[in-house]
Amino acid sequence: MTKKTVKVRGRKGTATMDISIPASVTREHDIERGDVFAIETEEDNKGRTVLKYTCVYDGD
Repeated sequence: MTKKTVKVRGRKGTATMDISIPASVTREHDIERGDVFAIETEEDNKGRTVLKYTCVYDGD
């Protein structure tokens, strides 16, 4: 799998952050608006934050 790079964006007036899913990934994995993901965080052996998203609801 080719690694993709994304940028975290802030929302004005809130501490919430957005991470975009590249269009090629959404097409390849049929991800659509309304899908719901659970997120887990961990740290790898180099001290980097790892985010793991799991689809828990397909919004079709």
